[in-house]
Amino acid sequence: MTRVLRLFDLLAKNRSGMTLSELSQAMGVAKSTFLASLRGLVTDGFLICEDNVYRLGPCAYRLAGNIIMAWSQPEIVRHYVHELADATGESVAFAIADWDIGQAIFTDAVNSRQPVHYAMRAGIRAPLYASAAGRVLLAYSSTEQCQDYLGRGHFRALTPSTRTTPDKLLESLESIRRLGYCASFGEMLKDTAAIAVPVFDASDMVIGALIVAAPLTRLRASFETLLGKVLHFGRLASGLPPPDPA
Repeated sequence: MTRVLRLFDLLAKNRSGMTLSELSQAMGVAKSTFLASLRGLVTDGFLICEDNVYRLGPCAYRLAGNIIMAWSQPEIVRHYVHELADATGESVAFAIADWDIGQAIFTDAVNSRQPVHYAMRAGIRAPLYASAAGRVLLAYSSTEQCQDYLGRGHFRALTPSTRTTPDKLLESLESIRRLGYCASFGEMLKDTAAIAVPVFDASDMVIGALIVAAPLTRLRASFETLLGKVLHFGRLASGLPPPDPA
């Protein structure tokens, strides 16, 4: 089953089709093993084979259409917000950007059950420049959106650690794109910290940020573990395979 889904994904990215040899090499499956599966998928209309080149067939597109009609990204993301909260025991949220007011808005949130925790709730807002979620949204926004925001913003220091200049913010955004996450320690609230990662749609456009937040000292002590988990669930929420274990 997994092999068939990988095959569909591969052919969706190669619309002109691929030969048996190319498919075998790309998927790491022997041609003799693969051929029977391909023939069955051709017979059922999931693939078309012309001149020994395989392409997706009408049944594959009908299946994709049915999946799209049933698909709801907010519901999928909400599932992973709860999964990440269960896996970490910390407060978790999902945020989207409101470019008109220059803030990240939490649309889903789960609070940690630990007595001392970062309090989350849907509807909370945070400045894009000062929050982990906000800087992830900035880092993966269009160049025009980012430049417009940096050009019109007044960046007030919320704590002694807050970045308040466009140069410092641009440096942070470059680091986020390179690493794939933002870690913020005491930049919005002095005694709290957060890790945020982007969540993408099927066309690789960022739709929001997944965040885990905790008291600063606790997040520092568990940073590597929490980072691994938020990266893992961020990729799952984006429909991407989880990162390889280190």
